[in-house]
Amino acid sequence: MLKGFVDKVMKEGPGLTHVVTKRGVQGTLTNIKKGYVLTTSTSPTFYLRFFCGNAIKKVFIDATLKQLGIHHVRWSNLGGITSATKEKRQKYLQSVSQMTF
Repeated sequence: MLKGFVDKVMKEGPGLTHVVTKRGVQGTLTNIKKGYVLTTSTSPTFYLRFFCGNAIKKVFIDATLKQLGIHHVRWSNLGGITSATKEKRQKYLQSVSQMTF
């Protein structure tokens, strides 16, 4: 859903967030130095990365966000959210709050 939103709103037309060149789309949001993509899923994170093609990284981070000029992005996922204990959720939130590059 988020990728669809970014595609419709941020990439609607060239000018504000990107320009189209002979070599492809070049992002203009280069003032954004770091990006964080935080997700939850019912599937374990390793399953998303290794068996589902790692779409968050390959499609959203390495394609969509880079086309906007956002190059330094870190992804963190809390897999197994439907069965996650309160302690596991709190540990995830703690790790997110301490996230750096």
